[in-house]
Amino acid sequence: MSIVNLRHLQPGTRIGLSDGSTVEVVSNPLDGVWVFGRYLSAPRDASLVGTEEMIFAQDIVEIRQTP
Repeated sequence: MSIVNLRHLQPGTRIGLSDGSTVEVVSNPLDGVWVFGRYLSAPRDASLVGTEEMIFAQDIVEIRQTP
């Protein structure tokens, strides 16, 4: 697993989380700790899809390619 530098994440970037979810970055306060994201998929909790929340750096495992 590589470290993702949050300061480089732009709105629209898709990221993978440690729980298998895919999230699209909505905004980035550039603090290196959090990004705001919208769930595109959430295998463990489908009710999260479409919702937005703060995503902690430690939960981000990869940058995913846009289909």
